[in-house]
Amino acid sequence: MPRLYFDANATVPPLPSVVATVAEALVEGWANPTSIHREGQRARHLLEEARDVIAQSLGVYPSELVFCSSATEALHQMIWGLRIAVGNKPAAVFPGEHSACLNPLKEWPKVRWLPCALEEVATIIQMAANNETGILYKMPQLPGSLRLKDCAQAWGKIPVDLSDCDAAVFSAHKMGGPRGAAVLWMQPHLPWLPLMEGPQERRRRGGTEDLPAILGLAEAVRFLPERLEQNAHLESLRNHLETEVLAWSPDYSVIGKDQPRLPNTSALLLRGHSGESVQIALDLAGFAVSTGSACHSGATQPSHAIMALGYGEDEARSVIRVSLLPETKEAAVEALATALKGILKR
Repeated sequence: MPRLYFDANATVPPLPSVVATVAEALVEGWANPTSIHREGQRARHLLEEARDVIAQSLGVYPSELVFCSSATEALHQMIWGLRIAVGNKPAAVFPGEHSACLNPLKEWPKVRWLPCALEEVATIIQMAANNETGILYKMPQLPGSLRLKDCAQAWGKIPVDLSDCDAAVFSAHKMGGPRGAAVLWMQPHLPWLPLMEGPQERRRRGGTEDLPAILGLAEAVRFLPERLEQNAHLESLRNHLETEVLAWSPDYSVIGKDQPRLPNTSALLLRGHSGESVQIALDLAGFAVSTGSACHSGATQPSHAIMALGYGEDEARSVIRVSLLPETKEAAVEALATALKGILKR
């Protein structure tokens, strides 16, 4: 039996045309886009074409986009750049945010946890969709505040709205693009200072751009309408899986079941079982799932994202995350349910 992959929120396979685009760029687009000779300017032309494609898809100006190596880097660039600019004014963030967001905030003098009173808050940071639970979040609105949205998990799964924020972060490898490319979008009025000096990206992010990865990202963006449609159809498959699992025991539940969620994501809380043990057993049976964020794989601490929702340590340790690829079929979900039921009955 071929292996079946249910860990789309960690990463997805690059689209075939993305692989071809990256391979071609490694051969023909290897020149440095900052160089002024013909080869360099050819690379610059390709870079700016990619920026135009991505900007048009997001509905923003190309000049507002900064290419980074990952969403983690983009978040660090944005948060540290704002910290330098706004000084000691408080930032507000949900405690269940991804560690890529929480870690740079450790050096912020004052941090408040959402939901909270927003008086005096200068910066609000919110993920559009939680990577572990799939729960969707609305951006709190406070006149005069700077609002940063982490769209890494939402992009390609649901439509992304930038009308409620001043900056946003996007990742390529979550939506069919390659690793090594991410996008930081910023409105031009932001009081932001770059961390990495250099002439690249209009002096906003130093370092030679990874042109093959960026071109692969732009190629993946061309398929976003199709991917959004595919992901929307996953909701019925996900709900079918959850209905089956909940029928097996009253001790099982689905985190965020009655809240708006990503259509492909299910955080199954299997009380009485170790999520790690269930994950390993499924892996041996040919199914790839996770116990939460891939960045915390192997961590001994229970998920902070789950505990931030009010669950205890034992409950947090009993969760497995099932996240479906856009092309997932009903037969694959049925096979996963059968295997999971057998493991939980041991």
